[in-house]
Amino acid sequence: MINIPPPLEPRPFNFPLFRKFSLSNGLVVWYARHKKLPLISARLMLLNGAVHETPEEVGIATFAADMLDEGAGPYDAEVFSQKLENLGIQFQASANYDGTFLFMNTLTEFMRPAFELFTLAVSQPRFEKADVERVRQLRIAHRMQIAEDPTYISGSVFYDALYKEHRYAHPAMGRAEHNRAFKQEDIIAYYSVHYTPDNAILIITGDTEAEAIRTVLEDTLGAWQGPPAPQLKASVYSEQPPRRYFVHKSGSQQAEIMLGHYGIERSNKAYAQAILANQILGGYFLSRLNMNLREDKGYTYGIESRFSLRRIPGPFYITASVDPEKTADALAEIEKETEGLHSRPITEEELEQARGYVNGVFPIAFESGAQIVSGLSNIALYDLSEDYYRTFRKRLAAITLEQVRAAALNYIHPDAMHVVVVGDKSRMTNEFLNTFDEILENVNIM
Repeated sequence: MINIPPPLEPRPFNFPLFRKFSLSNGLVVWYARHKKLPLISARLMLLNGAVHETPEEVGIATFAADMLDEGAGPYDAEVFSQKLENLGIQFQASANYDGTFLFMNTLTEFMRPAFELFTLAVSQPRFEKADVERVRQLRIAHRMQIAEDPTYISGSVFYDALYKEHRYAHPAMGRAEHNRAFKQEDIIAYYSVHYTPDNAILIITGDTEAEAIRTVLEDTLGAWQGPPAPQLKASVYSEQPPRRYFVHKSGSQQAEIMLGHYGIERSNKAYAQAILANQILGGYFLSRLNMNLREDKGYTYGIESRFSLRRIPGPFYITASVDPEKTADALAEIEKETEGLHSRPITEEELEQARGYVNGVFPIAFESGAQIVSGLSNIALYDLSEDYYRTFRKRLAAITLEQVRAAALNYIHPDAMHVVVVGDKSRMTNEFLNTFDEILENVNIM
């Protein structure tokens, strides 16, 4: 039995205050002063994400984002990359289900030339045909590379089981077939609608005065023009009855288990209570799942559960890689622990350990300017209160045992689990295989 010491008092932490202002073109800016290092961190957040794509556009949000460092304005891809490198500028562009993000990190002394390049990337990307084709091949190669990975296979089957025709059924980058279908003009057309200051928020941290930042921004991003913000609409998914799938993967050395159901949105008022309930089930090392399947039974090196939190509710899921011969036993223990969250109510000791862990790791998430930018992005993207992170610990401390127990009952449902197991069926018993609704072979997740 592990003797667990009580959690220590959390170290002091204050999320920085921030101010808002708008540029002459209407672009909204959030700025937080952060003096630790002579750095400027910036994230331009566009509100178009993969979840807003039509069936014909699946994958195009991430494709367009991947093109933003492939040349801009007068600079081709090679020269643009060299200019970023010469100034030591970190630049990344990406998209997920909820939005599109351009991130930059630069020394304060290079703030003006950095924002000049940043502005070119967002306002004048070149989308050269040769670059589109090169990026297309890289994206398709990535899909081919993961097509044989049991972990990705389990996730692909799981998401398809839950979401069917909804956009969540496909990865944010789409599949190989989607990426093959886009033409250069399709990406340009998508960009011309969605990349506009009217559809964006710029979030910055730095060690300089807000007015100095504002002057540079007005001279650079202030010149960016675009159409009115598009009308974004995300489709609503219809819930599917729970089913059990076994996916045969010949020669697989482990069995990949993934099970779960529909979850909650990030803005849910019971978010913190649900997170604590999940911590206790499978969210950290001392969780019930990990202590049972890893520490006691030795079925796995690690197991986790989590809520995939988005603007539109993503799934709640549990994942583990286990010894094939122990797959049935491991799945039985997972189901027992999930049901036990209801039948064996969470204890005060479990709550305080989980609360102490969340309290302890909370400041670590906001040590750098880039991390603060990420936190501010969450506030903007998920419509959280402006003092959300400044008051988080106080709200966490006020959560009661009854509230966490209620969250476990309300948001984790043992009888609603879709179950996916990927493994070599020759290493499973017929009795175990007969518990599945479908046995799939030759699954292609490309």
